[in-house]
Amino acid sequence: MPTPIKLMEFPVRKAGLSRREFHLYWQRHHSPHVMNLTGFSQYIRKYMSAHVYPEEVGGLPRHYGSAEPFEGASELWLGSVGDIGDCLGSPLYGELIQPDEARFLRQDGSAALILATEETIYAPEADLAESGLTKLFVLMKSRGGLSWDDSHSAISDHARRIVEQTELRQRLRKLTVSHKIAGPSPDGFELADIDAALELWFDGPGEVAGFFGSPAYLEHVAPREEEAFDVFSVRALVARLQVIHDEFSFQPTTMQPFGFRWRP
Repeated sequence: MPTPIKLMEFPVRKAGLSRREFHLYWQRHHSPHVMNLTGFSQYIRKYMSAHVYPEEVGGLPRHYGSAEPFEGASELWLGSVGDIGDCLGSPLYGELIQPDEARFLRQDGSAALILATEETIYAPEADLAESGLTKLFVLMKSRGGLSWDDSHSAISDHARRIVEQTELRQRLRKLTVSHKIAGPSPDGFELADIDAALELWFDGPGEVAGFFGSPAYLEHVAPREEEAFDVFSVRALVARLQVIHDEFSFQPTTMQPFGFRWRP
């Protein structure tokens, strides 16, 4: 059975739009527009958007650089690499979706895009209701001098080291690693210099500081980060999740109206 592929985009807001205008358009118009075009959405197995909080979320490690100007993340799951060409090559994409993207997204290449396979490290609830949860994306580059296999194994080991700590595991709702696919990218794709995304789900943004400030993290995880990834290039963003469509679980999905609340 083909391995599902996750298309992850970290978008940048178009000049002239306020953050409120950007997130409202993304959430209330663009997302349902995508799913309502069945000739395009037939390829999508799951679709989630993650919207950065309007206020800064504190408590991240000092060496985790800001992922600005990214405004969040868009995640599309497709059945296989082969579906990517069919999906984005659909006439509907060029005629209706791409012009809509230009209304709120910068089109100058400043957004980051990766194609990844997702490795589940910790997921105690098979049908976790993800909408409204807080998700931390830790965007990583591999350590220099390692092969693709060794570098991604090191990142996976780091994720498993986190969930081995009872105190840290109890603070999490879920943890995955999205590994950038090996080999050349499909034609027409300019992939970002991101090798993996460590993704951590929390009940709310206030949980982030407690997680990274805990003795379990400071004593057992932080000292070994250099074994897993390039600690000097890490970027992180904290966002609120919205599930638009999901064929993999029984969790509720929301099309319209959306429950997303943006505080100015």
